[in-house]
Amino acid sequence: MKEYMNSYERCLAVIQFQDVDRMPTDLHNFLMCAEESGMDFGEFVLDDSIMARMQISMWEEFGHDMLLVENGTAALAQALGCGVIYRKKGAPVAHTTAIKRLEDVRNLEMPDDFWESPLLKAQLLTVERLVKHFGREVFLIGRGDQGPFSLASQLYGMDRLLEDLMDEDAEEDIRRLLDFCTRACIAYHERLLLLGVPMTSMGDSTAGPDVISPAMYETFAMPYEKQVIEAVHRKGGLISLHICGNATKIIDKMCSLGADVLEIDQKTDLEAAVRAAEGKCALLGQINPVLLSGGTQQEVKAAAERILGITGGKNATGFILGPGCALGGDTPKENIHAMLNSVK
Repeated sequence: MKEYMNSYERCLAVIQFQDVDRMPTDLHNFLMCAEESGMDFGEFVLDDSIMARMQISMWEEFGHDMLLVENGTAALAQALGCGVIYRKKGAPVAHTTAIKRLEDVRNLEMPDDFWESPLLKAQLLTVERLVKHFGREVFLIGRGDQGPFSLASQLYGMDRLLEDLMDEDAEEDIRRLLDFCTRACIAYHERLLLLGVPMTSMGDSTAGPDVISPAMYETFAMPYEKQVIEAVHRKGGLISLHICGNATKIIDKMCSLGADVLEIDQKTDLEAAVRAAEGKCALLGQINPVLLSGGTQQEVKAAAERILGITGGKNATGFILGPGCALGGDTPKENIHAMLNSVK
């Protein structure tokens, strides 16, 4: 092990279960970047120049090892025909569905202007700028937006999708929808890898136990997540999977998918996750973003120390310290410093 590693080397070593000089750190901070810019969030998420500049500025202030780059959860949905609401405060959200009836999925095709969709284009240009700026100094993750099941819930509507999961006659069309969403996800992840990021990331939180049963996760989400993971690996990239909420009931299944990193939030049993992930994948998390936003520095430090105690300490491999989900825009900077300093 080198006496000192840069951020890129440190993250790569942890993911590959090699010795590190210290545990790497992550900030899921695009909302903080938007807040700091002073712009309406709806304008910020479409401005690749400002998004890149704010990520660089945040890194210069905090020195975190991983930059998880995104502009919300609606980029793929918008590119595939969903209406999107842009907000003054908060990330954009998919508002109207792309299909009205499940059988409409039989005619779904990738739009000709897919890569010109505003949110998708802005994210790709931001990632491109950051790759050129940082090279192999900092570990960049291009968020590939939603996983197949979550994307399907946006294109068709979550209520309708969950209802139709109970209808055996609908299964064939549901699988058509999931196949289509998987192809779109793979195309996006592959485009991000072409820009030079070492890792992509997908969030499939609608597929978690807070929404569907573990059995349904295994049937309707796992096979499609696995296809995305395998496609990224075929292109030589690494990939992270994030499922919000309490993923304890499916953590063993998630660890079997072959993802290089699992992003787990504060509701998941960390001890169970560490046991399940051993030798299979690294973990990222899991300090509560609400605590980081509203807690004291002492409370943040205590939360970090608890995690270090479970994962093996500051020099442990296979774990990246960071928030369990996206940080709120109003997160105090002193709390971020308290979290990061716990391993520095």
